[in-house]
Amino acid sequence: MKNELITLEIGEAKLTASKRELFMAWFERNITPKPLEFYTKLAGGIPKLNEGEIYVGAVTSTDGITTHTILLPGDLEDKTWNESMEWAKSLGGDLPDRVEQAMLFKYFKNEFKERAYWSNTQHAVYDSYAWCQNFYYGNQGYNDKYSKLRARAVRRLVI
Repeated sequence: MKNELITLEIGEAKLTASKRELFMAWFERNITPKPLEFYTKLAGGIPKLNEGEIYVGAVTSTDGITTHTILLPGDLEDKTWNESMEWAKSLGGDLPDRVEQAMLFKYFKNEFKERAYWSNTQHAVYDSYAWCQNFYYGNQGYNDKYSKLRARAVRRLVI
């Protein structure tokens, strides 16, 4: 089974726990049928959200593990990569990875300023660089970790 990227596109609506039925109805109408095991994993609907959180979507890995990504409220401005990583941890979260940032750009761009935001992903070759997502043009690139960019935090749930 290939990696499957599952995202939600429900207009401008932000999913809250009270919109669970709307999500399930949309999901059943719009998602290509999957094996029963897939639906069993999502039987409980979306994870419980706290005030101000936004459900981003889920990624299912080749080994069948589904990780749900939730965008936390608030952002950080003009901080280094290390400062941004520490800030996200202080919220009980993490910076989004590159796949999550691509999902955020496609479906939740309006939640971001048109600037670059740090990811949690260090460059594979140059350890003094980390990846970021530009929320104006949509491209991903890398910057020196001492550059001052914006940051948003996410939390993840494996269900």
